[in-house]
Amino acid sequence: MYIKICGITTPEMAQRCFEVGADMIGLIYYPPSPRHVDVSKIREILDAAEPFRQQERQTVLVVVDSLPDEIDSRIDFVQLHGSISGEFSAKRIQVIKDGQTRDRLLHESATKILQDSLYLLEMSRGFLPGGNGVSWNWSEAREFCKRFPTFLAGGITPENVLDAITQAEPYGIDVSSGVEFSPGVKNFNKVQQLIEKVISYKKKRTEK
Repeated sequence: MYIKICGITTPEMAQRCFEVGADMIGLIYYPPSPRHVDVSKIREILDAAEPFRQQERQTVLVVVDSLPDEIDSRIDFVQLHGSISGEFSAKRIQVIKDGQTRDRLLHESATKILQDSLYLLEMSRGFLPGGNGVSWNWSEAREFCKRFPTFLAGGITPENVLDAITQAEPYGIDVSSGVEFSPGVKNFNKVQQLIEKVISYKKKRTEK
């Protein structure tokens, strides 16, 4: 199970998240977001992340409705919010925000719609794209997670992460506000607590 810490805003933050065991970091390119990072800051963060990418840690660019003029080749995935078309070298994380889309996909072929894509389910509502820190009935994601490689998002914290992953059994979790002091400022004690709980859960599952 992969752990993605999203809303990374500084090189130091990227390093710390990887050091405590995150598998992925998310960089948000969306000016209305308090966690937005511009192209120059993205490069700085990717510079800091480079040694960890050699350990198979990965980077995700989160975009809403439009892409930056150029996507750095060190970006492993692009997480797509809104309506975006076009080709780029990075793999895709396709976001599903509503139950109707989720249910429609469940009734279609189990073959992935986009080759080598991942999915992210965030059924919660808010004024910004993303989970908006609002939890939901994660058990509703279980069937989708069985069929598709899916990240679970929305209201996940160190306190409820075990509930979320036991209910849905996702491919990974996506956490941002649940491990923050304030938007874009991570609480590394919370980041570490969450990661330790997930690692312990995975270890117990392996031992069974």
